Amino acid sequence: MNWYEIFNLTEAGLWMLVAAVIVIRAPRSSRHQQWGVMLGAISFVAFGVTDILEAGNQGSIPLWLWGFKLLCGVGILAARYTWRGWSTLRWHDREIVFSLGCLIAVIAMITLQSQVGPIR
Repeated sequence: MNWYEIFNLTEAGLWMLVAAVIVIRAPRSSRHQQWGVMLGAISFVAFGVTDILEAGNQGSIPLWLWGFKLLCGVGILAARYTWRGWSTLRWHDREIVFSLGCLIAVIAMITLQSQVGPIR
């Protein structure tokens, strides 16, 4: 096993741990908070699965896997606002700004990967 696989498998384990902590520790006083907790946990588990799938690709991530990762990010963000309440959504919130920054970074990585090729 090389460093790339170890890193991705470790990252996958940490995302699974985040999902478990959310289920155990997040308050659920209302129905929409229950939905938010479950959506968040499922999204983090799915994000961990993307890292497991990525581990075997050695830096050559197929476009469908990038899409799956982005979908998980959308799920995590949706879980946050489902739990907090959609009325609290503001485009300048740090969660939104960070998410947009990550989206730009992913688009840059996809473009770079398509131009340069996989890391060997």
